[in-house]
Amino acid sequence: MVIQRIQTVYLIIAIILMVVFAFFPALSFELGGREFVYGALETGKVGVTHFDPLMLMLIVLISLLALIDIFLYKNLQRQMTVCFVDIIIGLAMLVAICIQAYMVGTRDGVTLTWQWYLALPVLSIIFLMLAHKSMSKDKKMLRDSDRLR
Repeated sequence: MVIQRIQTVYLIIAIILMVVFAFFPALSFELGGREFVYGALETGKVGVTHFDPLMLMLIVLISLLALIDIFLYKNLQRQMTVCFVDIIIGLAMLVAICIQAYMVGTRDGVTLTWQWYLALPVLSIIFLMLAHKSMSKDKKMLRDSDRLR
C-alpha cells in the first residue's frame, strides 16, 4: 500500500484543466465571411453551435480515468497503467484536434485561428506525466524499502 503524495495533486490539476477545456473552443476559423468554432461544447457557426460528441467523450473519459486513478492508490501497478492509458487517450485527442484543423485549414479561403485554450489539454497531459513519474518514484521507494526488510 502506498500513501498518496504529490501525484494526487497532479491528477486533480489535470482533471480541472480538462473540464475547463470542455467549455472553450480549440479552434476558430472564418469561411466566406462567417465565423465557425470547434470545441467540445460548441462546434459550428457562431451563434448556432452544438456539442461535438467525440471530443466531449474523450474529455469526459480522460477526466474520469484521472479521477479513478486517484483512488487506485492501493494497487500502484494498476494506478500507473491507468495513468499511462490516460496519457495515450489525451495524446489521441490532441491528434484528432490537429487532424480536424488540417482538414479545415486546407480548404480555399479559410482563415484558421488556434485558440490559446488548446494549451489546456497539453498542460493536462504534462500533469498526467508528472503524476506517472511520481508513481514511478513511489514504486522505486517501495522496492528499496522491501529490499531492506
